[in-house]
Amino acid sequence: MYEILIVDDHTHLVDSLAIALPWEQMGIANVYKAYSGEEALELLNYRSVDIVVTDIQMNGMTGLELIARINEKWKNTKAVIITGYDEFQYAKEALQQQVCDYLLKPVSNEELEQTLRHLIERITEEGKELLDQQKFAYRFRESLPKLREMFLFDLLSGKKYPRSDLQDKLQLYGLPFDAEREAILVCMRVEEDYANTDLYSLSLIEYAMFNIVEEVFSKRFHVMYCKDSHDYLIFLVQAKPMEAADTDSAATIEDLARLSQHQIKLYLKSKASLVLSSWGEFPADVLSMYHAALSVYTDYIGYQTESFFHVTQQKEAPDIRPLAELYRSQTFMELIDIEQWTAFENKLTRIFDELERTGGGAREYGVEIYVTLLQAYSYYLHKKGKRIFEVFGRDIEKMLRMDASWSVDPLKEWAFASFVQIKAYSDSRSDNIRSGLMERIRRFIQKNVKDITLQAVADHVHLHPVYVSNLFKQETGENFSNYVLRLRMERAVELLKDTDWKIVQVAHEVGYQKPQYFIKLFKSHYGLTPQEFKNGL
Repeated sequence: MYEILIVDDHTHLVDSLAIALPWEQMGIANVYKAYSGEEALELLNYRSVDIVVTDIQMNGMTGLELIARINEKWKNTKAVIITGYDEFQYAKEALQQQVCDYLLKPVSNEELEQTLRHLIERITEEGKELLDQQKFAYRFRESLPKLREMFLFDLLSGKKYPRSDLQDKLQLYGLPFDAEREAILVCMRVEEDYANTDLYSLSLIEYAMFNIVEEVFSKRFHVMYCKDSHDYLIFLVQAKPMEAADTDSAATIEDLARLSQHQIKLYLKSKASLVLSSWGEFPADVLSMYHAALSVYTDYIGYQTESFFHVTQQKEAPDIRPLAELYRSQTFMELIDIEQWTAFENKLTRIFDELERTGGGAREYGVEIYVTLLQAYSYYLHKKGKRIFEVFGRDIEKMLRMDASWSVDPLKEWAFASFVQIKAYSDSRSDNIRSGLMERIRRFIQKNVKDITLQAVADHVHLHPVYVSNLFKQETGENFSNYVLRLRMERAVELLKDTDWKIVQVAHEVGYQKPQYFIKLFKSHYGLTPQEFKNGL
């Protein structure tokens, strides 16, 4: 969607044009208005405008001067001129300023719409050409290794992709892996002390390790790799299609993994312990394969160095496992930190779906869920400077007073009820913050209405002008510029009623240095000139 700015010192023309065309159907999301070249330049500082439609002859800065300034600072913004001056000199200068179209008044809505639609098509085509440029393709290729690493890291963190998204990502990143085919993880713990090694040198060593493993496996297997949050090097390995039917894949994987371990020690003088996961479906089983492999380091290897272990060597299958969804990224703590309430609620739903699939495991998992939620709530409220009992009262202890029965239904009821409470507190707090901020903004505008600008308001409340503009529109339903205009007009009426000032004095007092411009605005607002208003008192 695109954005357009209409500029003319005839306010009624700007206002009527702003509602005359089917902007949304044309692909235009926002229509901005300015009543002078100076006002247009100020607005352009805060808005990403794609098209400017302007008159030539305006009080103060002309339309051609405005376009020249735009070309200096916003080279991608297109300009269309609508003017009543059919003179060669104007047309010549417009061509020099690379104006996209030059329309003579009166212009029908149909003609203007057709002109803008053609211009939007041109902008769209230019955008496509820009994306196709060789330098962007080159930069993307440069980024591919890091993008591939981030993709595997996300899978290890539990991120799930819809099938179509997964295929698109594999194709985009040039990863020849097949979904729903078996794969295996090779987890490597590097056991040399690199504490005194600078970051650049350490990065080179890790890069060399990645390359050694990839080269060892590359003849028969596809490989992608990353470094996890524990600084282990993780390799995901899948047989190439021609090797998929090989019944000796497991033995081959083990031989190649041991060869990788040996070459890293031989060429890089680094010790490493390796763990092979069990085989699993890619990508559905990657998370469970990863967790099982990590458990081997703590349960079997410990502080031993240069170990080699295969998860299938474990003889005892655990009777109980962690609730996967409870710890899957994004966690409750991560979601509540940025107040992603919909995702938080969806995660709650998935956890209880998983809990019910365990066949009545609430007694075992209930305290775990309760404590995890309570920890997230406590963190969030303390970050906001609030005590937990101020929001929940003593109801927060409800589950602990139930004699640890922990059946699914009361646990689920408490979990969703407490979520509703914490979200209600968040919404109320946000409303209070915005309400207080708007009160400060209004007072500042009313106090300084003569010289007020959006930038001055933003500086006063220490926020960005775009945020202030959007907040003002959202909270009041009125544009900032329209609100200021209304206040100035109301102030002008007071002065006309209560003083014997001349019109030029009133204009200056309410912020307009050009009386004629003030008179035009006043008439547009009230339907009569300031003098006519004064005469009618």
